[in-house]
This record gives sequence, structure tokens and C-alpha cells, in this order.
Amino acid sequence: MAIVLVVDDDPTIRAIVTELLRDEQHAIIEAADGDEALRALDANPAELVVLDMLMPNRDGLETILEIRRRHPGVRILAISSGGNIGVGNLLNMARVFGADETLAKPLSFATFAETVNRLLGASPAGSGRLVGQA
Repeated sequence: MAIVLVVDDDPTIRAIVTELLRDEQHAIIEAADGDEALRALDANPAELVVLDMLMPNRDGLETILEIRRRHPGVRILAISSGGNIGVGNLLNMARVFGADETLAKPLSFATFAETVNRLLGASPAGSGRLVGQA
């Protein structure tokens, strides 16, 4: 079991991702934006951050940079539907800024679970369910 911080401004996506991670027996901390995420991470060190790239207040790129500065050992999985920038461009920038892995929304549960487990050093598991697109 790992502690995972789920950061997304869409409460529905946050709830779905949180439930999927709980199904995998992980402890979950939630945040609605980058500022909340940094406060949560400072208070409760997590092993993995699942981070939406398009959020108000502090976007995903700014948040990645600050996480790397404050908590260099935490793993980061950046997720996004891309918005006006385009998903490929945004997720490529996330990797340049320090994300360990990236996934485009909508997320396949099997791919999401496999990526989370790989980042946490566990064996892959999952099914073909899809996680939201917002």
C-alpha cells in the first residue's frame, strides 16, 4: 500500500481515480489544484502524485517544478486531455518539467493501474474500464 496524492480540479475525475486507487489498496489524499497539492504534500508525504495538467491557480507544469524542488523523490504521473495546447504537446512538456510518466485522458483503467504499479514498483493489474475525459 502506498500513499497517493490525486490532484484534479474536476471532482468527478478525482473521485473516480481515488476509487480506482483505493481498489488497489492505496491510501489517498485529494487536492483540487496545484496550491492545495503542495500544501497536502508538505503535510503528508506521498510516494506518488497523480496530477492533472490543466487546473486553476497553479497549473500542472508549475506544480511539477515546485514538487521537484520540495520533494525530489516523489513520483509524478501527469494526466491531461490537453485543452487548447493539445494532449501530446502538454504531456511532452510535463515530462520535460519532471513528470515520471504521462497518460492522456480518458484513462484506460488497465493502463492507469499498470502505470501506477510500475511507478510504485508493484506488479501490474487492472481491467479495461475507462476513467473520465474532462
